[in-house]
Amino acid sequence: MQTAYFGSGEVPVKIIMDRGLCDAALSFCARCSATYFQKPMGTDRPCVLNVIDDGKDDVLEFFVRSDGRTLHFELTDELQEGLALEGWEFLADFDPALFRTGAAERWKKIDQMAASHHTIQVE
Repeated sequence: MQTAYFGSGEVPVKIIMDRGLCDAALSFCARCSATYFQKPMGTDRPCVLNVIDDGKDDVLEFFVRSDGRTLHFELTDELQEGLALEGWEFLADFDPALFRTGAAERWKKIDQMAASHHTIQVE
């Protein structure tokens, strides 16, 4: 198990991440989270919603929210290796949205605009 270092000593914690808090597209999010999982207690990210002392012994627990779903896992050395390479998608059992919350709806609206809006007239 990965031991978390928080403040001046060892403290087991829960880390809650929410992809909707960041403007990054999925490709950047994957790279950013992969870097984060290499040293989760050494950096901060816009998607980290909360860090909670949960009183568990030697366990770093994660809740990652995306697309109305929550991935929940305890960080083991094996999981950390995969997460450090691929980011949080390493554990996703669904296809995450390319854009954060709200962006997909904006793209759908743009796609539904009248074709004449996109036509360029050349004389």
